Amino acid sequence: MAEWSTKSFERSTLDTAFMNALGTRELVKSDAITIVAPPVASDSSAVPVEVISSIKGEDLYLFVEKNITPLVFKCRLYGSAHTDFALNIKMKESSALYAVVKAGTKYFMATVNVEVQAQAC
Repeated sequence: MAEWSTKSFERSTLDTAFMNALGTRELVKSDAITIVAPPVASDSSAVPVEVISSIKGEDLYLFVEKNITPLVFKCRLYGSAHTDFALNIKMKESSALYAVVKAGTKYFMATVNVEVQAQAC
C-alpha cells in the first residue's frame, strides 16, 4: 500500500526536485502557510521545523534548497484535518526551506531561511 517515489528523493537541484515531486515549478506564495524554524540553528543534524497551514489541501511537502536531496518530507492530508506538523530535519548547510501545500491543481508555498552554524557529520 505504501508508495515510494525514488525519483522524488534523488540527488537533485531544487527546481528538479519540484518537477519530480510536484510535476511543476509554478508555486503560488501564500500567507496561509507558516513555517516556524529557528533563524539560526546551532546543529544541522536536528533542526526543529513546524509547518502550519489553513489551506485544506491533499498533500504537504517540505523542501530544503541546499540539501543533496531537497525533498525531506511528504505527507498525505485527509479531509478537513488541521495542518500542523512538527519535525526535526537534517540540513546540509544554511538554506531556504519551502513548505508546499497541494490544493486541487494548485501548489501554495511559504519559505523561510535558516542559517546553520555547525554542520552534521
